[in-house]
Amino acid sequence: MLKRGMALLFAGCLLLTGCAGDEEISDYDRIHRRLADMTGYKARCEVTYYSDMTESTYSTLQTADSSGRYRIEALEPEKSDGISILFDGDMIWLYNPSIRSRIQVASGENDKRREIVLFTFLKNEALSGEETTVAVSSSEGEKYLTLEAAIPGDDPLYSSEKLFVDIKSGDPERLEIYDEKGKAHVVEEFDRFEYNPEFMGNEFKISAMLQK
Repeated sequence: MLKRGMALLFAGCLLLTGCAGDEEISDYDRIHRRLADMTGYKARCEVTYYSDMTESTYSTLQTADSSGRYRIEALEPEKSDGISILFDGDMIWLYNPSIRSRIQVASGENDKRREIVLFTFLKNEALSGEETTVAVSSSEGEKYLTLEAAIPGDDPLYSSEKLFVDIKSGDPERLEIYDEKGKAHVVEEFDRFEYNPEFMGNEFKISAMLQK
């Protein structure tokens, strides 16, 4: 009888996955670990900017690494095709292939373009010091984990943000940036997300873009 009771207790322990240090990892911890281990990514991104009277949508190809470097290449609308913003770690460059020109814009200290880069969100979330998560479902039934962050600075258009991560795949799906009134100022949708791709070494060099 004692042996049978011990067997039942052991079986129950396995079902709860809480014995012998084999505790189940929560969706929040699993996704946060995956994001923390991300050294770089590539993705097709559709970015929409909202103002009081208008909205503008751009289809872009985004490449970034954990050092803060990034490249954002416009694909659509057609008049913007190929125009790129590149941060090489020191300076921001604007490149227009139609006129084969490169313009040194500024340093990266106060660059609002980087707010649509995932590594900027992760930095802001760490600085926020809050671990707020909300599980939500879309109309199609997909489940997301929502991570929130405050955006440093006093820009009224960039006050806070939320990142929606697909619980099943662990890939970011959408980033929303809000103004000080809580209205969406930027909405970014991620597609064809590549986690930790192998970089060739020249992705963030303006000289390589001029050789295309």
